[in-house]
Amino acid sequence: MRLFVAVNVPEDVKENIVKIIQELPKDRIRPVSRGNLHYTLEFLGEVDEDKVNRIIDALEKVTQEPFDIVVKGIGVFPSPNYIRVIWLGVERSEDITSLAHKVENVLRPLGFKPDRPFSPHLTIARVKSKVNITDLLEKYSETVFGRFTVDSFSLMQSTLTRNGPIYREVRNFPLLKDTRL
Repeated sequence: MRLFVAVNVPEDVKENIVKIIQELPKDRIRPVSRGNLHYTLEFLGEVDEDKVNRIIDALEKVTQEPFDIVVKGIGVFPSPNYIRVIWLGVERSEDITSLAHKVENVLRPLGFKPDRPFSPHLTIARVKSKVNITDLLEKYSETVFGRFTVDSFSLMQSTLTRNGPIYREVRNFPLLKDTRL
């Protein structure tokens, strides 16, 4: 199974994101489908099915209070001169970064290690060949696309198909307020 850990985006925020996706050039760009919009906390890759329960047990140990996210700004990876991914960012990313590090820490004993440092972003499109979107990058660099409360994260399965990936939630993990005094 191909797995990743993610924060899913609510429908009202997806509505705003779809509007910016529709402004992207139609050729050379493969937009992310509305149902697949999320913030990846950690990509696990191909995982044997017999390891899934251990992953779930580990993720159940993650504790953090719910927090708010402001989806803000647009950017690209790896650079504006060589675009492969177009993404939306997060204003004040400390809470989502903390959650990603907690996920990383509980999964490390199972042999998972991120291949790059965590950078909170929501991929909205993948680029097939050279494209110039300088105007969009300038226009939306400080735009707020929505706000929402992160009250859970999910273990997700990704099935690659000819028409793009299909995501299925394997398990949802609620974030709970600390009720200790």
